[in-house]
Amino acid sequence: MRILLVGGAGDVGKHVARYLCQKGHKVIILDKNEVTISPETGNNLAAYKADLTDVALVKDLVVKTDVIVNLAWSFSDDPRVLFSSDIGGHINLLEAASTEKNKRLIYTSTAGVYGTPPPQIIDEDYVCRPERARKPLYAIAKHCAEQLSLTFGRDRGVPATVFRFWWAFGDAIGGKHLRELINLALSGQPLRMVNGAGGVFVSMDDLGAAIELAAQNEQAIGQIYNIGSLFLSWKEIGQMIIELTGSQSPLELVDSKHWSGPAFLNETWQLSWDKAAREIGYRPQLSETAGRAAFQKALAACIAALAK
Repeated sequence: MRILLVGGAGDVGKHVARYLCQKGHKVIILDKNEVTISPETGNNLAAYKADLTDVALVKDLVVKTDVIVNLAWSFSDDPRVLFSSDIGGHINLLEAASTEKNKRLIYTSTAGVYGTPPPQIIDEDYVCRPERARKPLYAIAKHCAEQLSLTFGRDRGVPATVFRFWWAFGDAIGGKHLRELINLALSGQPLRMVNGAGGVFVSMDDLGAAIELAAQNEQAIGQIYNIGSLFLSWKEIGQMIIELTGSQSPLELVDSKHWSGPAFLNETWQLSWDKAAREIGYRPQLSETAGRAAFQKALAACIAALAK
């Protein structure tokens, strides 16, 4: 397949691009940031430094590809940026796709569109309340982009699929709160965790595999899928951090109702990917044990970067 990967210079995009190239697909990256082409991609990768406001270039690249994957997002809390730049750029991409029939479009969204995570496992039928999310403007804009993708599919012939996931990891993993916990361990301070809180992580290889599956499966058109690889609690992650850093930090578990730390660490994201398994054959590529080992390796890379 010929795949246009918008936002391919980001942490997720670089890994997904490498994965798809290694699977033999031809990948074109469109990103406003500089793209470093890895030797591992062989001759299967081309890159353009631009963004979705360059309508002529967007149209030209859409013509050259079979599948369009939009990973691009500003992660801003400013509604002007979210709805002018992010949503405006996404509309440019959708309009280009609508002039070229049968261009498959995959939009990568966020679990945040569900709002506040409930105590039960979340499937795609769970009612979205993005205004109740921890970052409501971000979640509202992502939900808007989802609905635009599906509406262009129904009304203007763009075969669209939406993926929702919580947190992706590859060779390394980032995140403000994770880095803060690592720094606490490196300085020997207590790691405070909400008992039972955590979430479903997705490996970037699994995300790449899901893109392949959806792009080649007619049943995926017009559908929304949760994607995940394994659930990890913050307690488990804290234990990994202490082990990997050789820290003497104690792990302190706190009941949810007594938590006074960041709200992010008091959420439990139990996403079900049963629908993706049933309809497009999605499965995590690693066993749960191997997946934990891969996550721990990514965590070790994050620790090494902070410890320099």
